[in-house]
Amino acid sequence: MKRMFVLVFLAIVPILMSAQTVSRGDPQVALEKLTSLLKQSAITKVKVLHVQDSILTRVAVSKEALHSTANSNLDFSDHITGKVGALFSELAVKKQSHTPDLRWGVFFYDAHGQEIGSLFVDKFGQNGYVNDQTVSFETTAAEGNLAKRLHKITNILD
Repeated sequence: MKRMFVLVFLAIVPILMSAQTVSRGDPQVALEKLTSLLKQSAITKVKVLHVQDSILTRVAVSKEALHSTANSNLDFSDHITGKVGALFSELAVKKQSHTPDLRWGVFFYDAHGQEIGSLFVDKFGQNGYVNDQTVSFETTAAEGNLAKRLHKITNILD
């Protein structure tokens, strides 16, 4: 009986550790955690929201406004690593303090349907959020900034 308990404990702990929700620490660590979960196939669904770049607003589009005003809403549940993996290629983040005008929202879900992370990106692909932390995005890859990568992944045209 004791062995059974130990085996169950050892099987459950890694699952619980990989399904932790939104990180409040360093945004680069949170980004690396999402990358790791993607490589482990622990992310089973990705939802992408988009507000067209050409839409003019009086104030910056916030995370909350993006949910209600998104023109496009796509879900990916097959071949996620292949489709979304390029998003994280050679990507670094730095904490920022200004509020970006968001155009993209990307939500990552585990097998239980729990949101385990999110990215929000402005139309230039340079500023946004990792989970709830305001950041600037730095890319060195040939794929371009995050907005260009998201356009390519989703085939959404403005």
